[in-house]
Amino acid sequence: SAGFPAHHPHMNSFLGVPICRGEQIIGSLYLTESLHGDFTAEDEAAVLALADYAAVAIHYQRVLASDRALVHGMITAQEEERRGIAYELHDGLTQYVMASHAFLQSFLVDWQKTNSSGDSSDLQKAISLLGSAVTESRRLVNGLRSLALDELGLAGAISQITAEEKERAGWKSIEFKENLGAQRFGAHLEAAVFRIVQEALTNARKHANADRVDIDLQLVAMPASADLQLVLRVADNGCGFDPGSRRSDYSHIGLPGMAERARLVFGTLRIVSASGAGTVIEAEFSVPASPNQSHVSRSAT
Repeated sequence: SAGFPAHHPHMNSFLGVPICRGEQIIGSLYLTESLHGDFTAEDEAAVLALADYAAVAIHYQRVLASDRALVHGMITAQEEERRGIAYELHDGLTQYVMASHAFLQSFLVDWQKTNSSGDSSDLQKAISLLGSAVTESRRLVNGLRSLALDELGLAGAISQITAEEKERAGWKSIEFKENLGAQRFGAHLEAAVFRIVQEALTNARKHANADRVDIDLQLVAMPASADLQLVLRVADNGCGFDPGSRRSDYSHIGLPGMAERARLVFGTLRIVSASGAGTVIEAEFSVPASPNQSHVSRSAT
């Protein structure tokens, strides 16, 4: 203690207690000008109790901040790894496949000129398979890299991937409803929501035998709070399954993966499904309010 600065208000009574976590002092509580003259032993006991509560709150706030920093680091590392793999695929394997496809097409043209009566069905089949490989490699690169998310934002990227998956799966209908417009969110939150939608669509295409998928993404104001909530719902009319029976099934590892992605950005995810009843994936994420979000309605539309 080194005294008080000039013009400091006069204090007739003073009570100071440390805020401690174990043997470490992490703060202090200072009170002056008791309404009943001097501070009493009862006042000291009450403030010490308050300091204990404050210590717990401060400690867990620091732990939460540390956890958030760790989680953000993990998500960033994952996305960077995906980008690295995407570039490796694009600059390596995809180029070889495309070159092979182009070479075979050229060879088929030359072969047909000199073998007009020959059977080229096997060669044409090989070209068709290589064409499919080119399409698949491009899809993998785009899925890993998620450039659409960087360029178009969350709503735009999901709109694009739903159109791609509809064409790829041959679904009769896929509907995407949202109220985000050009609204942007943190990079980690956007990546998590995009990957959950991506995984849900992949599961619907590979496992559900569905012909319709509905996606609903709404930014909703929370009652009695300044915060907002991002609410995602993906539903298909496929064969459904028992979620509890497949927790250890490696072929359905995408289900716990989606839940883990939601958890890493402090969201929640729920999967509702039954045999023959389709599958619904619901996720909710808290979003701190900002001034340009005051227009958001209090219910999804």
